[in-house]
Amino acid sequence: MSLNYRIMIGLIGLVLIFALVSACGQTADNTNTSSDLTATPLAADDERPTSTPVTSASPTSPVPVETTVSEEDPVITLTFWTVEAVSAEAEDGPGDFFANSMRAFERTNRNVEVEVILKKATGKGGVLDFLRTAGKVAPSILPDVAVMQATDLNNAYTDQLIQPLDGRLDRSVVQDLLPAARKMGTVDENLVGVPLGLEMQHTVYNTQIFTAPPILWTDVFSANTTFLFPAKGVNGLVNNAALSQYFSAGGVLKDDQDNPYLDEQVLFKVLDIYRQAITHTAISPTVLDAAQSEELWPTYLEGGVGMVQTSVRQYLTDRDLLNSSTYAAIPTLTETDIPVAITEGWALVLVTDDPARQKAALNLIEWFLSTNNNATWNNLNKSIPTRDTAYQQLAGDDPYWAFLTDQLNTARPKPGFTGYDQLGRIMQQAVQQVISGEATPEEATATAVDVLAQ
Repeated sequence: MSLNYRIMIGLIGLVLIFALVSACGQTADNTNTSSDLTATPLAADDERPTSTPVTSASPTSPVPVETTVSEEDPVITLTFWTVEAVSAEAEDGPGDFFANSMRAFERTNRNVEVEVILKKATGKGGVLDFLRTAGKVAPSILPDVAVMQATDLNNAYTDQLIQPLDGRLDRSVVQDLLPAARKMGTVDENLVGVPLGLEMQHTVYNTQIFTAPPILWTDVFSANTTFLFPAKGVNGLVNNAALSQYFSAGGVLKDDQDNPYLDEQVLFKVLDIYRQAITHTAISPTVLDAAQSEELWPTYLEGGVGMVQTSVRQYLTDRDLLNSSTYAAIPTLTETDIPVAITEGWALVLVTDDPARQKAALNLIEWFLSTNNNATWNNLNKSIPTRDTAYQQLAGDDPYWAFLTDQLNTARPKPGFTGYDQLGRIMQQAVQQVISGEATPEEATATAVDVLAQ
């Protein structure tokens, strides 16, 4: 249809409408009466629902949340930077759920479109790196919303690359966050990111070898068996097992002035327990070859190993296949030590500082964090929900989730503060030296303290 023809049709339509309105007005004047006008329903293709009720979700289908939509609002295209693990490219259910969720969000928010752009998880070309570089040379391409590792939140907020969420994010969401999730997303007492889920590790042990849960390292020694844990670390930083031991024994990583710090006595105790473990053949130097707990899981399943450190995801995936096995906290050095698990995860952050765009961006974040969507996402990923209501939905009366609750009460997020890279590398080097036999605990501790002081 040509442009002129469309204009002509439009003019004819306006004339007819004007004539109809005039006729109605004349009729009203002539009769001197009033009547109720009944609006004609919109055709199905033109409907603009103002809200969508919560319904039951299929394993990969997001649950719509109530969102007010105004046809008068201009269309906003939100730019959403994310990573493969949180995208339509993710394997199996999570990928399908993400894709369906984006479509459902746009259907519910008719004035919002979402452009999803994938970035690397870390390093050069990663989300944090691109936020820094784009903010300097091409701020117009910055996203409105992004997903980043929770360990990057400190640097992103310190560099003013992301916006605080307190006072912006819906209070019902904020108040429903698990304390462990709130802790992970907080920098300088400000909520700056909300994890989509929590990842955490604990141990699984053979009940035919251990007659009681191995709470202490001495319990492991007494059982004359092998304990596997990933001691290599990731990107050269201290592994979560050693970091957990350090925190459990009362160690801290900052001094009173917030400078990177190593507690010499606590570090020595951790390294010395590894020396004792080597002596009792409870661990082998081969643990230095494993960076992730998933690398050690097949060895445990083969038998012959009494205990392994594993992830919540791995346990939930294979728990129905396990025979004569159950879960426990990571063993501590003494009875007075409190087990401290390390939590990690992907966090949603608000980037745009434009108030008009922030409203739509916050709606997107809240969409992902609706109770049912959060429960579905973590159920698919075999991870721990962020919101308490979602957590309870998955937990039910399962004793394993009661165990996870106890672990979360003392858990700490993996550090990401300025200076931790150096500190984490120093600690990992000390662990490697002792387990490999290159240095004694005394020597490795002294070296670590000296290097940090330089």
